Amino acid sequence: MVLSKSRKNYLSDLAEQVAEEYCPKNLVVPRLISDDQSITYSFGDYKDAFDGLIEHDSGEFHIYINLDKAKNEYSPRARFTFAHELGHYYIDEHRNALKSGRTPSHPSHNFKSKNPVELEADYFAASLLMPKSRVKSDCFKRKFGMEVIEELRMKYQVSTTATLLRFADIGNHPIMVVCSRAGKIEWGICSDDFPFKLIKGIKSERKVPLYSIANEYWQSKREYNEVSEVTAGDWFENVWNEDYDRKFYEKCIYSEKFGYGFILSVIWED
Repeated sequence: MVLSKSRKNYLSDLAEQVAEEYCPKNLVVPRLISDDQSITYSFGDYKDAFDGLIEHDSGEFHIYINLDKAKNEYSPRARFTFAHELGHYYIDEHRNALKSGRTPSHPSHNFKSKNPVELEADYFAASLLMPKSRVKSDCFKRKFGMEVIEELRMKYQVSTTATLLRFADIGNHPIMVVCSRAGKIEWGICSDDFPFKLIKGIKSERKVPLYSIANEYWQSKREYNEVSEVTAGDWFENVWNEDYDRKFYEKCIYSEKFGYGFILSVIWED
């Protein structure tokens, strides 16, 4: 399931309106928005049940944030989860479904669901915490490099994953982001103007491409912390002969957080 461009624009504009109303100059703080809307919230330890959850009862909304997943109330993951649940409140269709009882309270797991309702809440969250106009201003005339991603991550206090996905969507340079776990590709997302779309093997065994830097880790547990050169032929299907050796860059981001390991491969061209 992929959100349509028109739906993305609607959600982005909606989230930006909320950000400008409550936090026009500073870091967007979800709890300030929640307080003003009289949405109560609690931070607790709920094991693996969910990242977050919003419930409606007798005209009142309450948000739960799972600190077993988010470490503390101010962590990037907690902020994103809070913003995601606010998305269910601000998106008319979600809020009305909760109020009418057509959609019961349900757990949210960030970036894992293919449910369109959850995808919309994820997109709202990214747009709320990283408003489009602000990110575009930050990137204006900047040459892409991982230092740009790090600066955005720090400024908006979001995770590297959220920053990369937001940049792929609205940044000033085409990139692809591929998530792999145990040598298998879980998902790949790229900018609309990225020159290649189909990752090698993704339609069959979903194995990380053999000559990728990510595969070096899954085969030998060797981490490459530097940016490495790869080619179009290393990573992509349906590459014309003249483009096979076309140079790209790959940067792997390794994570063992919360008891699971994954790699984010960031791929881009000069």
